[in-house]
Amino acid sequence: MSNLRRPRRRQQRAIDTRQRILDSAGALFVADSYEGTSVSDLITAARTSKGAFYRHFPGGKLEVASAIMEDTLSMDGLQKQRIMLQELVDIGMILAHRISRESALQAALMLSFHGTAPETYGTPWPDWIVFNTGQLTEARRRGELKPFVDLEEQAHQVAGAWAGLVLISNTLDRHMGNVEARVSRMYRNLVTAIAVPELLPEIDFSVDRGKNLYAAFLEGASDPDLPPGETADELPDQDEEPEEPSEHAGELLD
Repeated sequence: MSNLRRPRRRQQRAIDTRQRILDSAGALFVADSYEGTSVSDLITAARTSKGAFYRHFPGGKLEVASAIMEDTLSMDGLQKQRIMLQELVDIGMILAHRISRESALQAALMLSFHGTAPETYGTPWPDWIVFNTGQLTEARRRGELKPFVDLEEQAHQVAGAWAGLVLISNTLDRHMGNVEARVSRMYRNLVTAIAVPELLPEIDFSVDRGKNLYAAFLEGASDPDLPPGETADELPDQDEEPEEPSEHAGELLD
C-alpha cells in the first residue's frame, strides 16, 4: 500500500515546493520589493535548490511574479448561495481573510498596481471585474438589484473599493489586522445601496464570514490518501534533487 501511495506523495511534495517558493517570494516582494529581490534570494528563502526552482519556474523571477498574480483571483472557498449578492460579498470576504494572512496575496496586490503589470507579470483586476459583472448580472436576473444599478460600473466599483480599502488600511495601520472588519463594513454599505431592501436581512456581512468559508474549504481539501498522523513532508523530497538550470535560465539569476 505504501508503494501505491508514493506517486501521490511525490506529487504533493512538488506542489508543496512550488507553494513554498511562492510564499517566500511574496514575503520578499513585500519586504524588499520585486526589484530588490533576486532569484538567489528566492532560492535561499524557499530552502530549495536551483534545479528545483527552475523546474517550477523556468522563466525565473518574472514567472514567479506571474504565478503569484494568477493565484490572486482564486475562487477557493466560494460556495453557491441562494442569494447571488451573498456570493459577491463572500468572495471579497474570503480574499480579505486570506490577504490578512498570506504574504503572496499581499505581494500580488502591490504588484498589481505597478505601471508595467499588464505587460509583464499580469494583473487580476480585469478578471475580477468580469467576475463581478457576471455575479451582478445574475443578481439582476433574480430581482435582487435596484433598477438604477449599472452592472459594469458597479463591478468596477466593487473591485476598486476592495483594493483601495485594503491598501489604505495596511498603509495607515502598518498591519492587516483590521482588513476583514473594514471590508465587511464596506460590503454592507455597498450592498445596502444597490440591493432591494427586503433582501438585506438575509445577507450575512459578518466579519468571520470569509474565515469560516475558507476554513470549510481547507477542511474539505485535505489529502485523503495519507494515513492518519503522516504528512507528505515526511518523505524524501524528490523535487529537491540538485539540478542545473538550462543554459538560458542561468542568465536570470539577477
